[in-house]
Amino acid sequence: MKKSKKIIYLAVSVMLLAACGSSLKVTVKENAVLEYGEKPDYSLLFDKDNSDEGVTVKEVKNFDNKKIGEQEITVIFTNADEKTKEETLKVTVKDTKKPEIKLKKDKLEITEDDKFDAVANIESVKDPLDGDIKKSDDKKLTKNGYLIASDVDAKKAGSYTVKITAFDVNGNKAESSYKVTVKEKPQEPEVQQPVSQTPTQTNTNNGYSNNQGSTSSNNKPANNNSGSSNQTVQSKPQQTCQAGKYRPSEIGNSGKIFNSEQEAIDYGTKIDSAEDSNTRGFSYFQMMDECENLLNIWSVDFDYGNYNIFVK
Repeated sequence: MKKSKKIIYLAVSVMLLAACGSSLKVTVKENAVLEYGEKPDYSLLFDKDNSDEGVTVKEVKNFDNKKIGEQEITVIFTNADEKTKEETLKVTVKDTKKPEIKLKKDKLEITEDDKFDAVANIESVKDPLDGDIKKSDDKKLTKNGYLIASDVDAKKAGSYTVKITAFDVNGNKAESSYKVTVKEKPQEPEVQQPVSQTPTQTNTNNGYSNNQGSTSSNNKPANNNSGSSNQTVQSKPQQTCQAGKYRPSEIGNSGKIFNSEQEAIDYGTKIDSAEDSNTRGFSYFQMMDECENLLNIWSVDFDYGNYNIFVK
């Protein structure tokens, strides 16, 4: 009986030693490529089909996911039976993701002589992992920054292009561009040349002509130089005026200027019909510039006592 028990104990011991002594089968992969800055995919480090069932990575030593290039690392593999195996292998870290350039608009329109800032249309320049990328003025830049190339001439009408080139810390390159159209600046109205004034002057207001101080051509002054057969007639000097500029004296007693006839009527009606108004009617009229040309603006006069005032 004692002998059989010894045999059983011996057999069990041999089985246990065999189980403990058997190593975990893992077929590693050399030169696996892992993405820069991201949590590594450790399943790329071994061949699942040619390894023991349930093999996983328990620990990785000497690995830096922010270091580009080849690295030698130590990996401890394990399985459900808690068997382990340590392997040394080489991996390569690569950055395969380009910077991201976001623009506010794909096309811009400005007018000649407008201020133009190429950066103002850039919403952001970022690396997916390292964040914001800053603008650089180094034309030889190849890493960690972005450059702007622009042929925009804001003083000359035409079509132009702005190009943005961005580099991340590892030299990955991205490009983007947008169009800029410079429109011609509206031409200012031509200033009318002053005309010589004759002795007869006509002042026009609201389409009515008032001849003031006019002299008939039949009532010329008598010639007092009886000894002279030739008479020199001196014309009055030309008077200059500025077209398009209204005369302050043209503003009605309302002190207001309106951009349309209807606005002038509405304002006059509102003030004159107010309960506390001391006006007794109003008139509105189209204003003139210094050259007595009608402008596209109106003003209002209120009557404060004259009953003969009328609404146009």
